Amino acid sequence: MSIPEIPERKQLEALTDILESIALEETAFAHLINAEAEKVQKSLCEGYEHHEVIEIQESVAKIVRLAIKKEILLQFKLEAVLAAKEKLEGECDDLYKSHRR
Repeated sequence: MSIPEIPERKQLEALTDILESIALEETAFAHLINAEAEKVQKSLCEGYEHHEVIEIQESVAKIVRLAIKKEILLQFKLEAVLAAKEKLEGECDDLYKSHRR
């Protein structure tokens, strides 16, 4: 097995890629939560037995808890990326100002 090649990226491009990955994860969670809601709705509309509805709701609760945990991690990731981007832009501004003198 060979080592995967990672294309060279400038810091700003890498930060933009991370922001895009956060947005994609958010979209995936939206689809997952929607699918879980449809599962609950189907179980209620089709007259599932009480114990089956409870099992489905417990399963949905696990998925929602997992999504909440991931959302917290995504928030940390977003905050770190935005801070790094702000710092990078500040360094670029300083560099620009020093060259104009």
